[in-house]
Amino acid sequence: MVALVSNSNLESWLPDQPAADDDTASLGDIEVARPAWWRGGRLPGSPERRSRALPVLVILALLLGVGAGVVARGFISPAQVAANAKAPKASLITARVKYGVLAVPVNFRANVSNGNPVQVGPPSDLGGSLAVITSVGVAPGQRVGQGQLLVTVAERPVFLFAGVIPVFRVMVPGIHGADVKELQAGLAAAGFGTGFDASGVYGPGTAAAVKALYRANGVTPSYAGSPGAVRQASNQVKTAQQALATAQATLTADENSKAPASKLAADQAAVTQAQQQLSTARRALAHAKKTTGAQIPMGEVVFVPHLPARVLSVGKLGASVGSSSGSGGGPGRSSGNSSAAVQLGSGKVTLSGFAPGPQARLLRAGMTGTAISDVSGSRFGVRISSVRGPRIELVPSGRVPGSVVGQNVQVTLTASRVRSFIVPVAAVGTAGSGQTYVTLATGGGQTRAVPVRLGVSSGGLQAVTPVRPGGLRAGQLVVLGIGAGKQRG
Repeated sequence: MVALVSNSNLESWLPDQPAADDDTASLGDIEVARPAWWRGGRLPGSPERRSRALPVLVILALLLGVGAGVVARGFISPAQVAANAKAPKASLITARVKYGVLAVPVNFRANVSNGNPVQVGPPSDLGGSLAVITSVGVAPGQRVGQGQLLVTVAERPVFLFAGVIPVFRVMVPGIHGADVKELQAGLAAAGFGTGFDASGVYGPGTAAAVKALYRANGVTPSYAGSPGAVRQASNQVKTAQQALATAQATLTADENSKAPASKLAADQAAVTQAQQQLSTARRALAHAKKTTGAQIPMGEVVFVPHLPARVLSVGKLGASVGSSSGSGGGPGRSSGNSSAAVQLGSGKVTLSGFAPGPQARLLRAGMTGTAISDVSGSRFGVRISSVRGPRIELVPSGRVPGSVVGQNVQVTLTASRVRSFIVPVAAVGTAGSGQTYVTLATGGGQTRAVPVRLGVSSGGLQAVTPVRPGGLRAGQLVVLGIGAGKQRG
């Protein structure tokens, strides 16, 4: 404690002393040493000094007050120290029970491939010419359809059509069959009508359409039969017609002149013979016409099951390619030991990947999902075709962007959807008997165990069913663990 003495009080107990330069004063029988500021008998609180001393005293008082406050704040009582050292009260960590649908997604990677691509070789019969690519009509990645000219090899074309039956013979006017039916459908789709030919019959209309297809692509058609044979048969028909007309005129004249019966009989025989000759000539002409016209040599047309198709690769201009083989894939498809002029996607895009063991056990054939390309962001539907352990085979359920073939994509499927009570996985415990349970917080720090059966789990959530009906309700609190309470003090 600091006591302040006013100037008036100080003057009352310091008696007047003669002005002197000594530093002592007498106070009764007591010698009092004069302070250093005592000079000439004047007090520091005299009017001459008061104006300068007062601010200094005020500042000192403020500093002393601040210092006392700081000391008081830093002081902690022993009782407070003991309270702070005491362990905080424990509290339950809980989560609410929900009732709803728990979806279980399965994610894995899969490779997209074009199964069994079609290897297109050169035409079979090049007449001794080397199998050199002389023109290229398509490019890798291009989508091709009915009547597309793929390449020419030694100036002979390879056209593309849709069909499940591969070419197995030279297609010439006069034949009929399933291969002709496929050809006619393809020609019509490409804009070349087959006239009045019956379906599956390679007649004049089909031959005319083939001729138009070749010429539209700048290729010289190959012909079956001989135009000269048709002209010759046509001349024979004309000759037979004239002979029949002459025989009929003779018969008519003899009948009008009342010729003998023997003469009339001879005339009638001549007419009959002329009619037979005309009929034979007409059949010969029809056959000549039927078998003469634009034909398709082996390998100049290729049938594939699915169109449009995508070109995977194509030989370079001037490159030599292997000979096609009538066996091992059908005409127009190159054998395994020879290079192909063009490689086409079969249209049978497949996906193959591996799912983690626990997830793979949830998958079944027929489940659907979505595949996503990391490169382009393209999405397309997929369906599981088979599950063999962790290996999952899928097929597209819709149109597949051609750019994803050959990529590794992300596949997402929903293995199951379960409507049930849903709790965090951390809420599930197992008793010594093996019974699983969840612990409910019933209020006031009390808990109760509820036996449950486990369903599927996903994303840290567990589907549960109470063993006893009514044992769980949505909104109840399940205990996840015990945590420390808030620190006191």
